[in-house]
Amino acid sequence: MDEFSATLKTVQNIFLFFLSFCLAAWAFFVDYRVYIAGIMLGSLASMINARFLAYKINKMAAAAIEQKGRKVTLGFLTRAAIAGFAGLVAVRYPEQVALTTTIVGYFFAQLATLVLGIVSNRRSK
Repeated sequence: MDEFSATLKTVQNIFLFFLSFCLAAWAFFVDYRVYIAGIMLGSLASMINARFLAYKINKMAAAAIEQKGRKVTLGFLTRAAIAGFAGLVAVRYPEQVALTTTIVGYFFAQLATLVLGIVSNRRSK
């Protein structure tokens, strides 16, 4: 689990750097604020989902070690609700947030984890 936690912490640091880059772009590129706000909202939802999934995986691992008979789920409905809420915000306020870039932002944590895994795999060889 230490490697899993370290990977998630690195993805979180990448996310914070990306978010600061987006905030700077939002400040300088006034014409593209709607799109930049969408990518920030989508990536925020993605990161919240990644943290929640990590929490649920740790909880599931602890339950497996303790041999509890209680069923532990991965919280799909909660993660879908978070993504749905971000989409709802984008639909409700189209003059502030673009739906298309919000949807693109949903994949931020997954893509960051994939790139981090590829880089880590190449370093280990």
